[in-house]
Amino acid sequence: MQAKTENRNQFVDIMRGIAMLLVVLGHTMTGCTVDSQKSFIFNIIWSLQMPLFILISGYVTKYSRPISNSKGLWKYVKRRTVAYMLPWAVWSFLVRGIIFGEDDFLNVKHLLWNMDSGYWFLATIWTISMIFGIASFVAERLSKENLLKRQIVLLGFYLVGMILLVGIGAILGLSFFAIKLTLYYMPFYYAGFLYGQFDDRMKESEIGKKIIDSVVAICFVVWLFIILRISLYEMSDGGSAIILRAATSLSGCIAVCGLCKGIFSSKIGGGTLAWVGEHSLEVYLTHYLLLSLIRLDKAPTLYSPMGLSLVLVNYVITVALTVMAIVMMSQNAVLRFILTGKKK
Repeated sequence: MQAKTENRNQFVDIMRGIAMLLVVLGHTMTGCTVDSQKSFIFNIIWSLQMPLFILISGYVTKYSRPISNSKGLWKYVKRRTVAYMLPWAVWSFLVRGIIFGEDDFLNVKHLLWNMDSGYWFLATIWTISMIFGIASFVAERLSKENLLKRQIVLLGFYLVGMILLVGIGAILGLSFFAIKLTLYYMPFYYAGFLYGQFDDRMKESEIGKKIIDSVVAICFVVWLFIILRISLYEMSDGGSAIILRAATSLSGCIAVCGLCKGIFSSKIGGGTLAWVGEHSLEVYLTHYLLLSLIRLDKAPTLYSPMGLSLVLVNYVITVALTVMAIVMMSQNAVLRFILTGKKK
């Protein structure tokens, strides 16, 4: 049983690793070419990178202990706040604002209302985890013995949290504290949570395994069919467009999870991807400072020989320097805690 848990944890890290490498590649492409956002490659990356990361974050809640009392809830809130908001504050104000002299990161009002230009992911995942944690606490207190009732209560309070965010957004604006992005990604987090609750049960029977394989295959076909025809990044923010974009990304995430399973089973590249996944927060925080160090006065198009070469060289340099920075940070416990919120 212990070995099974370890395998599952490594599988999660592999998925995180893939998601984070896609994030770095997407940012590299947009940083040194002029038309990358219109490319098919970027369409693939954009449909997967953050949705996959949020989905995984929801999935790993299966390893968390139930929050059964107020002391446990406070411990949960404190741990998540240190893990997400401490790095957000340090990297926004100290690193980007003071050390690198980016004035926008020292303007609190500008930062809170324009978080999509900075470390918005940390604010989003913190907000989602707070809502989910409170919903889990209420569900555990009201329906501890009944699994179905507990799931219904949890979903109900999770939706209440979304409604409250909509209300705050209506007053302060949806750009405040990345509310718009948080609302978009909340369903992915819950989908990951559901997957984590039922995947073991599905794998216990041959029929369940066949259902999983069939779902992965269908999702891959649906995802590929849509991204070959529609640029998700350039779609409007209308209701139907948001639903189509989210459904496409969710299908792609499920398909990639099936691919990750194959990579882990064959042990090809699994160790490297798992290491990146284990240090995904550090990669996310650090790579912004190391993007596109080599640029041309006139940025080339992506599919030109110069454009592809520039992306490749910058990507390798960014990844290599990011790994070096992570290794250096990990050598000092105080520095590691301040910059990443991790004690070990």
